[in-house]
Amino acid sequence: MDRIDCMRAFVATVDANGFAAAARNLHVPRSKVSKQIQALEDVLGVQLLLRTTRSLHLTEAGCEYYEACRDVIASVEEAEQRARSGLAEVHGVLRVNAPMSFGLCRLGPLLPRFHGLYPKVELQLVLSDQQVDPIKGGFDVTLRIASLADSSLVARHLSPAPRVMVASPAYLDRAGVPETPRDLIRHQCLNYGYLQGGASLQLSKGSETQRVHVTGPLHANNGDLLAQGAEAGMGVALLPLFIVEKALREGRLVQVLADWEAPPISINAVYPSARRVPLKTRAFLDFLAAELAVEPVASVG
Repeated sequence: MDRIDCMRAFVATVDANGFAAAARNLHVPRSKVSKQIQALEDVLGVQLLLRTTRSLHLTEAGCEYYEACRDVIASVEEAEQRARSGLAEVHGVLRVNAPMSFGLCRLGPLLPRFHGLYPKVELQLVLSDQQVDPIKGGFDVTLRIASLADSSLVARHLSPAPRVMVASPAYLDRAGVPETPRDLIRHQCLNYGYLQGGASLQLSKGSETQRVHVTGPLHANNGDLLAQGAEAGMGVALLPLFIVEKALREGRLVQVLADWEAPPISINAVYPSARRVPLKTRAFLDFLAAELAVEPVASVG
């Protein structure tokens, strides 16, 4: 058997969560994909996939072998690119996942520039405010704007992500201007997430830190929606600068508690562990790091 082709079939099956979908992506019969994975299991002497009528699940050995296969395939693809062009030409399909607001406000305007530099890279961009598993989703790069938990994934810091507290002039005329974070207890606050009992905000000024429990009429997992609520006078919101900067310039929103800072978060690119990152992925990460360094951005944590 061709071991590399079998590895490709295995990785494609895991990414697509099924033999049929993998076969379509590889443009081969379903039976061939099944036989290739069976051949791998026979050679290795271990079961890689647990098969049911409705889904597939990796065994413990399968998880480790999947990561190894991704490394091998990435190395082979890079070597093939170098051999074909002699100049390490960047090409291929690059699947990227990003938060909705960040994708529309910041990433979208950058994509034509990236395409101009790397016209043979086909970008497949999926915007979602849900936390996705890059491996299960089959993404080469997942952009996350938060503090990251430890994981087996590799994370590359791209840019800091400051946030600002804002409200509409009409709301402040009606409810008053908060002078300290503790004043937010008596204000209507618009919160990121789904916490029905409110949310805890931590703000710092120098060595002083105040943590307050706030409540309000709106909880959402999308910053644009919270910004709309703030502009309509529903309350005070801690929001990313890239979402509200235009509203701040035009006076539709006003920054409050400007001397107080929320805990720092950052924009990170997360991707599966690999000793050799594919050229297309490396080119995209380097491009984003350079572009975002020019103009720092932010997002809800």
